[in-house]
Amino acid sequence: MKLNLYDAVNISLDNNLLIKQYEEKYNQKNFDYKSSYGNFLPNINFALSYTHLNKDMDINLDPIRDVIINLQSSNQVEFANIYSILSGKSGLTDAQKLQLKNQFSSILNNLIPSFQETFKEQNYYTGTFTITQPIFVGGKLLAANRYAFNELNSSKYELLKVKNDIVLQTIDSYLKVVLLQNIVTTRKNILNGIIGHKLKAEKLFSEGLIAKHNLLRTEVALAEAERNLDKDINNLALSIESFKTITNIDKNYSIIFIDSLKYIPTTFNVDSLKSIAFDNQPILKILEAKKEVATSNYNFVRSAFLPSLFAFGKYEIYPEYLSSLEPRWAVGIQLNYNLFNGFKDYLKLQSAKHLQEEVDLIERDTKSKIELLLTNTNLEITNKINDYHKLISSLELAKENLRQNEKRFETGMGTSLEVIDAHLSLEKVELERSTILYQYYLTLANLYLQLGKTQDFFKVWNN
Repeated sequence: MKLNLYDAVNISLDNNLLIKQYEEKYNQKNFDYKSSYGNFLPNINFALSYTHLNKDMDINLDPIRDVIINLQSSNQVEFANIYSILSGKSGLTDAQKLQLKNQFSSILNNLIPSFQETFKEQNYYTGTFTITQPIFVGGKLLAANRYAFNELNSSKYELLKVKNDIVLQTIDSYLKVVLLQNIVTTRKNILNGIIGHKLKAEKLFSEGLIAKHNLLRTEVALAEAERNLDKDINNLALSIESFKTITNIDKNYSIIFIDSLKYIPTTFNVDSLKSIAFDNQPILKILEAKKEVATSNYNFVRSAFLPSLFAFGKYEIYPEYLSSLEPRWAVGIQLNYNLFNGFKDYLKLQSAKHLQEEVDLIERDTKSKIELLLTNTNLEITNKINDYHKLISSLELAKENLRQNEKRFETGMGTSLEVIDAHLSLEKVELERSTILYQYYLTLANLYLQLGKTQDFFKVWNN
């Protein structure tokens, strides 16, 4: 599988598990934000229940009924007695009064219904629809909605930050593989050079033209070169495994890294870098969102000092089980206002205020650190460019030095130590050159990370 750096970054962005984790977090915050709109809508519930009481619940007012019948009967008897006297007849005797009273009591007892009523049966059902609608809650609902929106924004920039970090990690890992490939190639070239020198040394030794220690020094250098090569081959294999882990590529895939480290010049203006960073850096965007979150939190806490007004209603679907004291439906409004709760709301408001100030100070401190980091990174890039240009002449000198020492050795005027040192000097310069190119591009990628525009790195890399 052939892979260039640009494709490697895209694969990493598609496959990296940490990115997928933050994508899920963003989706979660998105649904939280949508759900916050539900707070503005009415809340409708339905409750169904069955109840069994130990007995019927009733009201027994029969003693009052008995008193009424007794009084009314006595009154009727007295009316009859007065009527008899007014008619010129004699008044009623006690026996007659008792007889009339019993008659009237019997008549009234049949006419007046029982004063005993069951208002709740032993077994009954309830099925109730209830609805509540917030009318005014002191701005709490708006604050909650803004809070959810700013949390969504924060998670969006957190996802962007993670993507930028993964891009940098992928670039670093890819370039490290390319660097180690260059190092392995350099080690092999030096090893082959030392092997060639050893063959010449053996021939000259057999001819008696050089001393034994010259040959031994060559063998020591050869053994050291082999150890260095084996170590860097292992480092290369480990680096490739690390790259596959970051990009989440199957470990069984064989990858051919087709890009190489080549110098492409670039320059920056520090002031323009600061402007770009302040506009695009995800960390600053996250802090801006957190400032809004802190403001929403302050408004939410402040709403506790204002009254809450709700409209409500209910409707019963089993009227046959309702008592005469219970309505089938009802509507109304409710006002709640807390008068005192131990200063908790006031202290929470002070806490929310200090949270706002804390986030503001964090933002100012972060901007200051970003400015310093941009200046430092720009200087690092400049230093790497200068080091690279200096190594160009050093590389030519090292090659010429090796050529001259090999000629001197072949003519018997030089020593094996001088040739080995020339090989090692050339190796050192070539390794430094590859390492500086790696550091140059890694620092450049880190600069674009600080700007919040890691993808712009490829405008330089693919130039």
